[in-house]
Amino acid sequence: MEKEIIKWWQSNIEVKLTITPDEFAKLEEKATRELWKDVDIPGYRPGKAPIEDIKKRINVEYLQWAIYEQAVNDALQDAVKEHQLIWEIYDINNEKKWDNIVITFKVDKYPVVEVKNENYKSVEPTLPDETVNEEDIEKAVKWLQTQFAEYKDVEKVDTEKTYTKLELDYLNDKWEKVGDGKVFLAKEDYAEFPMLKESFDGKKVWDFVEFDYSDKLPTLLQYFKKDKDELKIAKVKATITEIKESHLPEVNLDNIEKWFGKRYENLDWFYEEIKNTLWVEKRRTELNKFVEDLVKKINDSFELVIPKTLIDQEIKQRIETLTQRYGGKDNFEKMLKSMKPEEVKKFYEDLTTAAKESIWNFLILMKYAELNKLIDQIDFKKDLDLEEKLLSLFKKEDKKSK
Repeated sequence: MEKEIIKWWQSNIEVKLTITPDEFAKLEEKATRELWKDVDIPGYRPGKAPIEDIKKRINVEYLQWAIYEQAVNDALQDAVKEHQLIWEIYDINNEKKWDNIVITFKVDKYPVVEVKNENYKSVEPTLPDETVNEEDIEKAVKWLQTQFAEYKDVEKVDTEKTYTKLELDYLNDKWEKVGDGKVFLAKEDYAEFPMLKESFDGKKVWDFVEFDYSDKLPTLLQYFKKDKDELKIAKVKATITEIKESHLPEVNLDNIEKWFGKRYENLDWFYEEIKNTLWVEKRRTELNKFVEDLVKKINDSFELVIPKTLIDQEIKQRIETLTQRYGGKDNFEKMLKSMKPEEVKKFYEDLTTAAKESIWNFLILMKYAELNKLIDQIDFKKDLDLEEKLLSLFKKEDKKSK
């Protein structure tokens, strides 16, 4: 079987296989027996029936697919070793030329990071700040209190401390309702949008406010569904349906046990656990910031072409993650259908850009780790170990400078 390797753009190559009639016959026999080796044919032991009898029982298209698969796999095994290829093919085609069968397919090479210059040796990324202060702890405790707060109905909106539920009716220029929605307003929303504070402060349940509809309205009052332009919305009527005030529970040992089912010896132990939890979270965040800054500063020292195969794999993984977040395939597709065509296009463009950046950053960091002789020290099964090892380089430098 003649094999020709044709280099294409970037890290892509094309493999061209030419199969003669004799080679095709051998592949056909091998594929046929492989498909039927465990199947009984009356009068013969499994896998020992004449080839012609076996062929009569196999779908012609299925057999042809098995033959081509066998040929491609045989060629790919050799090519992978010779050219360091990724074991995933695409753009498969076949045609008959004279008595021969010609199969072509494309495959990508593993990317190689090239070093352009030695600027990476003198970079000084911003080191993580892992300090957890009293303000951080107070914010965390306040957040916990909010999660277990009791909400009670009150008579009037107080934009400093109440939560307001609004029902939104979107009206056209004939005052006909063409859409609806719901929104909750909290202290932070009133602070961000002064016009909402002015409009609702002191209002009661079932009071309403009408706004001229435009893109200048606060985001919370906008209509985001696909058919917005077709509806020709002129007004939005915001009706107050609930006004509630939160009452934060006291932080004491009894309440903590009720919230978490865990009894602490004293409040100091509880606050210490919060501090430790915040430290772990902050360290993760700061490590990621450190790595992002490092990549930006070493970028111009390296050159890399990311193959299509890796990009496609990363996009697929990201879509699977998004699908899970949306609660399944149906919900994810529903979300896409609610978007305009140009929005869907931008969604996939952004997804592709993010995939490329993710692969680029990882491969650049791996090359940087290799140049600094860290690869053998990294435990890739351990969360953030790559980031930790990279940070250790600069902590050593920091100690030397001191």
